Amino acid sequence: MKRFIVNSKVPQIQLNRLTCIIGTTNVFERTGIKDVFLKTCYCCSPESNAEVEKAIIEFEAPSKEALEAALQKINFPADSIVEVTKLEVGKN
Repeated sequence: MKRFIVNSKVPQIQLNRLTCIIGTTNVFERTGIKDVFLKTCYCCSPESNAEVEKAIIEFEAPSKEALEAALQKINFPADSIVEVTKLEVGKN
């Protein structure tokens, strides 16, 4: 499984960040999505525009395409999706 960071803008009219994040796992289960997992969420400070809240969400999925398809299936507002790469300092 690969890890991905999703930048999302959640319209407050629909739901707030916390409700969106907590509900996403339940929606995945109800829609039969079994290979995509929400791992953690980082909520950002609200923008000056009170109609939209930002969130950075970490997902685990087999591929970027699988994650995109799952998010589209549940109408999740994703602005961007980036694969996470872990860098480690080696000993010489």
